[in-house]
Amino acid sequence: MKTVKIIGTAVLAIIAILGIVIAVQPPEAHMEKTIVINAPASAIFPEISNYKNFNVWSPWAKMDPEAKHTYEGPEASVGSKTNWDGPKTGKGSQWVLEIEENKRVKSGMSFGDAEGKYYSEFILEPEGEGTRVTWTYDGQNSGLAGKATWVFMGFMLSSQFDQGLKDLKELVESKPAP
Repeated sequence: MKTVKIIGTAVLAIIAILGIVIAVQPPEAHMEKTIVINAPASAIFPEISNYKNFNVWSPWAKMDPEAKHTYEGPEASVGSKTNWDGPKTGKGSQWVLEIEENKRVKSGMSFGDAEGKYYSEFILEPEGEGTRVTWTYDGQNSGLAGKATWVFMGFMLSSQFDQGLKDLKELVESKPAP
């Protein structure tokens, strides 16, 4: 009986801690990851501004190789859009909202039936002989369900951004210098 009480108390404590962690999440999620690539921004920009190139190094393309991708609009400019539908990544789309050649690309995103506004941005800044690449995510954490989702999604997204940036670095640095 004493063991059951200890286990019950431990489970309640874990649930309470998880509840507090979820409740204190901000209503707006933000994450950013950065890497320095030993190449000029002009060598990186085509890989982040063109959705067909993005899917070569994207962590989600590797995670769900069966996903079907379609592309709309002009490549690598405002209005460019990609849609995906995969067994692991689900349905969604991403479109270019703002673009500054060799400096930044900001995209809007939608994920299936999830309501809310979601954004991603790549920012390129000179650093030494290379370029600092910052990849950001911003989205809404509506209500307790949104905050709970962010607790778990934020952890997964963080590792996916890290892997994607490493793969981008490897891809760009493996190409001949422009």
